[in-house]
Amino acid sequence: MKKKWIWIIGIIVVIALIGVAFGLKYMNNKAEENKGYDTYKVDKESPLNISGKASPQSVKIYNNNEQLGTYVSTLVEDGQTVKQGDQLINYDINYSKRQQLVNKVNEAQNIVNEDYREINLAPNNDDLQKKLSQDQGVLKEATQQLNQYDKQTHDSIYAAFDGKIDIKNDNKVSNGETILYLVAKEPQIKTTVSEFDLRKIKKGDKVDIKITSTGEKGKGVIKKIAELPNSFDEKLNKPSEVPAATQNSEGENSLPQVSNPVVNDANNKSESDSSKYTVIIGDIDIPVRSGYSMEISVPLETIKLPKSVLTKDHNVFVLNKDNKVEKRDIKFDKVNGEIFVKEGLKKGDKLIKNPKKTLNNGDKVEVSS
Repeated sequence: MKKKWIWIIGIIVVIALIGVAFGLKYMNNKAEENKGYDTYKVDKESPLNISGKASPQSVKIYNNNEQLGTYVSTLVEDGQTVKQGDQLINYDINYSKRQQLVNKVNEAQNIVNEDYREINLAPNNDDLQKKLSQDQGVLKEATQQLNQYDKQTHDSIYAAFDGKIDIKNDNKVSNGETILYLVAKEPQIKTTVSEFDLRKIKKGDKVDIKITSTGEKGKGVIKKIAELPNSFDEKLNKPSEVPAATQNSEGENSLPQVSNPVVNDANNKSESDSSKYTVIIGDIDIPVRSGYSMEISVPLETIKLPKSVLTKDHNVFVLNKDNKVEKRDIKFDKVNGEIFVKEGLKKGDKLIKNPKKTLNNGDKVEVSS
């Protein structure tokens, strides 16, 4: 009889424990339901912060060029601001050399004109046609030499662009020695971005800048993003040998022929290295001296999402003001494991985090945050 009662009591205890377990589970589920969903507020990505160095857009070096004549003096002062086309250097130019080149052009032109007159009288004469072709080549070469002389003269004497003068040598200067620098007035900032950040920026984007040493702040604009990574530039920009000037049939120097090769594979970095791309920032609205360290902040328009807001079919649930959800199909890219929205969401949208499989379009939900 006692054994029977022991069995009955044991069964009652087991049933009670099972009831308690189910009760606790039910209460936990209810508590979880009452807790509601966490939400995520859509916002633009944090600004991209990079650093760089200020430099002039261009620097032109003026060296003593004895082919033009004898260097006399500079016509500008150190630190002076000049305009494009202003004369910077005074040479005692040997104008007879240019006159010789002009005479060669005139002589070659007269010969070509005579060739045309003879061809008009005998249009079917092949020898005259060949002579015309040869004489036109002589005229072209003579014209090139005159143009090169004039260009060299202009480049050696006049300001190529607006800028400031930095005089290096103002007294006795040997042939090929630097006389002065012309430094462009407009500064720029040169920096780099990684391949992972490259897609976030574009030419024309406005940026915030700060001079590291002084804290002065200003604005700028992205003017250029390199098409090739720096590893390619390092390879392609290695100086190549330029052949020396050759002499023509009359014993005069002609222009050297420079090779312009096609490079099929210029990447000399390890495949595991992330690529860096040069970015140039201009239109700077504060005074910046060349060499200053600069901090750049690029406001981003991109929207990045946490994985927790995506359903298994890559949709999201958008919460409206009535706490009802809209199941929305969005377009996005995955870059280095991160999710970047292309279409379907805007700043301020509220998304449900970790949506349950049972959640449907139009459901009203409780939210905890």
